[in-house]
Amino acid sequence: MASSSSDQGATPYSHFKYDVFLSFRGYTRLRFTDALYHALINNGIDTFRDNDELRIGEELEGALLEAIERSRMSILVLCDKYPTSKWCLDELVKIMECSENGRKRPVLPVYYYVERSDVQYQLNEYAKAMTDHQEKGRYNHKLEAWRSALSQVGKIYGQRCDQNT
Repeated sequence: MASSSSDQGATPYSHFKYDVFLSFRGYTRLRFTDALYHALINNGIDTFRDNDELRIGEELEGALLEAIERSRMSILVLCDKYPTSKWCLDELVKIMECSENGRKRPVLPVYYYVERSDVQYQLNEYAKAMTDHQEKGRYNHKLEAWRSALSQVGKIYGQRCDQNT
C-alpha cells in the first residue's frame, strides 16, 4: 500500500487519538470516575471512556485495545472490585505492555479505597479475585499475565483516594 505525502513526515506520536485512556470498574462510574472524566474533559484533555467512545456493533475487545494503543497515557481507578473483571485485567495487561511499566507512556494509578500493597502483592480483595479466577479455570492461561500486570502497576506510586483524601 502506498503512503500518502502526509505520512512521510509522521512522528511516532502522530498515531495518538486520545490524551488519556481511563480504566475503571463499572461500579465507580457514577461517583469518582464520572467526576474525574468530566474534570479531564473540561480541562481540554481528550479522554477515552468506554461507554462514550464505543459504537454499537463494534467489537469490544478490539476497540478497547486500540484505544489503549492510541492513548498517550492511562489512568487506572483501582478499586476493590477491579480484579474481578476479566475486561479490566485484560486492559491492565495491555496498558502495562504499551507503557513498558511506565517508562514509555505514563500510567497513573488511583488507589480508590484500596492499598497499593493490595494491588502489588494481590492481598485481600485482590487475592480473593485472583483465587476465584483460578478456581473457575476459564482464564488460567491469562492468570500469570494478570498477576504480573497487577504487581507492576502496584509498584507505581499513584494517587490514593479514600475518605481521608
